[in-house]
Amino acid sequence: MPGKLSDRIRAERSRQFVGRLEEKDLFASFLAPEELPVVVWYVHGPGGVGKTTLLRQLEFISQAAGARSVTLDGRYLQPTPDFFLGSLCMATGTTSVSDAMAWLGAVKRGVLFVDTYEAIEGLDGWLRDTFIPDLPENVLVVVLGRKRPAANWRSDVWQNLCRIAPLRNLSDADSKKFLASQTVPSEAYEQILSLTHGYPLALTLVAENYAQTGSIGLGQDPSLDLVTVLLDRFVEGVDDPLYRDLLELCSLIRMTTEAVIAEALDADRAQELFAWLKSLSFIEMTPFGLMPHDLARDAIASELRWRNPDRYSELHHRARAYYSDRLDRAQGPAQQLILFDYIYLHRDNPVMAPFFQWHSQPPAFSDGARSEDRSQILEMVESHEGQEAAQYAAAWFNVQPEAFLVMRDSVNPTRLRGLLVMLNLTKSPVEAQADPATRKALEYLAARGPLRDGERATYFRFWMADDAYQAVSPVQSMIFVAIVQHYVTESSLGATFLPCSDPAFWAPMFEYALHSLPDELCFELGSKPYGIYFVDWRVLKPKPWLAVLSEREVPIKAPAEKQRVGGDMVVLSREGFADSVAEALKAFTNVARLAKNPLLRSRLVLDRVSADADTKERVAKLRELISDAANTLSANSKDDKLFMALDACYLHPMRSQEVAAEKIDVSIATIRRHLKSGMARVSDLLWQQETGL
Repeated sequence: MPGKLSDRIRAERSRQFVGRLEEKDLFASFLAPEELPVVVWYVHGPGGVGKTTLLRQLEFISQAAGARSVTLDGRYLQPTPDFFLGSLCMATGTTSVSDAMAWLGAVKRGVLFVDTYEAIEGLDGWLRDTFIPDLPENVLVVVLGRKRPAANWRSDVWQNLCRIAPLRNLSDADSKKFLASQTVPSEAYEQILSLTHGYPLALTLVAENYAQTGSIGLGQDPSLDLVTVLLDRFVEGVDDPLYRDLLELCSLIRMTTEAVIAEALDADRAQELFAWLKSLSFIEMTPFGLMPHDLARDAIASELRWRNPDRYSELHHRARAYYSDRLDRAQGPAQQLILFDYIYLHRDNPVMAPFFQWHSQPPAFSDGARSEDRSQILEMVESHEGQEAAQYAAAWFNVQPEAFLVMRDSVNPTRLRGLLVMLNLTKSPVEAQADPATRKALEYLAARGPLRDGERATYFRFWMADDAYQAVSPVQSMIFVAIVQHYVTESSLGATFLPCSDPAFWAPMFEYALHSLPDELCFELGSKPYGIYFVDWRVLKPKPWLAVLSEREVPIKAPAEKQRVGGDMVVLSREGFADSVAEALKAFTNVARLAKNPLLRSRLVLDRVSADADTKERVAKLRELISDAANTLSANSKDDKLFMALDACYLHPMRSQEVAAEKIDVSIATIRRHLKSGMARVSDLLWQQETGL
C-alpha cells in the first residue's frame, strides 16, 4: 500500500531543515524523564527567524518519542479563554475541556504547542495563572512568539518551571548547509552571508530567487523586494505612528535610550516607547541601551531611505543634535561612547563605511600607559615599524609618558591590544627636532604660520593594533574614536598630524573628513615611507567640523554652490555619472577613449586639477581617482573579490574576461557579477567626492 503524501512532505522538510541542534536536544531532554524538568518552554525570536519551522521539527520529535501533541496557532484564535478552550477541543477531537486535557495526559507525555503567541498575548495572565495549572502534570507547554516573555514568567515559581530560550540566527556553517540544500552555488555563500547574517527568512528568500531566476539577485545592498518582505515581518501589526517612528530612529542610531527617545520623538511618552521597544524580540539589551538585530536595522533603515528620504534626514539630524548637545557635558569614557554614537551616524556612507567596524567591538578598553607597559609598547612598535621606530618611541616615553594611550585586553588587562601616542609638539621641542617625523611637522608649521601662544600641535606619532597594525579592525575603530575625542576636547588645539604607512588606502576617508596630505610632511624610517594627514584647527574648529561632516551625510537643504574650476564643467545626473564611471573603467588603459569621457569636465576632476590643466592632466587625475577608489575595495574582505575582478578586467586587463576569470578562479558568470558590483561600489565612492555629500 503506498504511503501518504504527508510522509513525503515531512521527509522534504527534514531534508531542508538545518541547525537548531541545541534546541532539538533540549526539547528531547524535556520529554525523556518521568517528571517534567519544566512545564513551560518559552521560545521567542523575530518574525522569520524560523520559529514555526522549528515547531514542525519538534512535532516530529514528539511523535518519535511516543508523545501526544497538539498545536494551536495564535493567528487563528481570538484572545478569549472560551475561544482558546474551544479551539483546543477541536484540535484534540473532543467535546469538552476536561476531555481535551485527559486526551493530552493519557500517555506518558503530552505536548501543547502554541505558535504565534504574540497574537493572543492578552491571554498571557490567564494562561499562566489559570489554564496551565489545570493541565495534567505530564503535559509540557511550548510557547513560540516574537516578544520576550513578560516579567511574571521569570518570577515566583516560574523561575524554576519555565525555561526561556531566544532563537538566534543560524551559524555560518548551518547557513551554508541550507544554501547547499537549495543548490545555491558555493561561490555566492560569502556574499549571501554578509547580507543576511544567517537570518533564516532572508536565506530562504535568496534561495527562492535563485530557484526562480537562476541568479542570486543581490547587489551591494539588499534588493527592494527582500527589504520589503523583511520589514513587513518585523513591523507587522505596528499601527501607532509613533511606534513606527521609534523603529526608524532605532535603526539609524547605535544605541537607543529613554533620553534619546524623549529628545528626538516624544518626551511625554518616552518611558512607554522605550518599554515597547524593549519588548520586541529583535531588540537586544546592552549595558548602554537597546539595539536592533543587524538585519532588522538594515531592513528598516533601507526602507526608510527609499520611502521617505526627508524623514530619514530629519531623524538623522535630531540624533546628531542630541549627541552634539551632550558632547560638551560628558567626559572620559562617557564622551567616547557619545562620539562613537556620533560617528555611527555615518555608517551607511560609502566613503566612511569601509574604514570602521561598527558591530565588532574589541574586548578592550582605553587607558593611560604605565611604566610596566613600556616593554610591551616598544615590542609592539618594533614588530610593526622596526627597531629605529621603537628607539624613538622609547625616547618619547621618557619625556611624555602621559601621551601614551593603550588599549588593554578586557580579560587580561596586562595584555595590550593597541596603542595611540598623542605627542604635544610644543612641550618637548628638543626631542621633536631629533625625531625626523616631528621635525618635519615643526618645519611645516613654521613655514605655514607658527602656532600662537597657548596653542597646541598634536602629533599622533604611533597608532596601531597589536594584531592588525593600521588595517581596519575593531581596535583601529577604537583608536579613531579616541583621535576624534582629542579633536573635540582639546580646547587649545591648533594643528594635528596623523602618520599612515599606507596613506593612499585611507585617502577617501580623510579627504571626506577634510584632512590634507602635504608632500612636505612625508618621511621615511627604516626604508619605510609614511604619509601624514594634516588639519589646521585654527581654520576650522572641531565642533563646526563635526557639523560639516553631518551636513555632508544628509543635508536638510541643498548646499550652497561651490566655485567650480574651469568654464566647461558639466553637471551629471546620478545615472549619467554611474554610466561615465563604468565607461571610464572599461577604457582605463585607453587614453584616447578616456579623453572623451564626461568625467573630465565634472567637479570630481576639475576641483582636483589646476584651472589651466589640459586633457592629459585631467585623464591622469581621473585614472588616479578611479584607481584609489578601486584599491579601497581590496582592504575589505567581502569586497576584495570585487577589486580582483576590476583589476583583472579593467585596471590591468588580461586578454579576455574568460582568461581573467580563470586567473582568479571563478566562473565567467561570477566575474561578471563581481564587475557589476565593483563598478557600483567605485561609482558610489566617486559620487561622494563629486557631490561632497
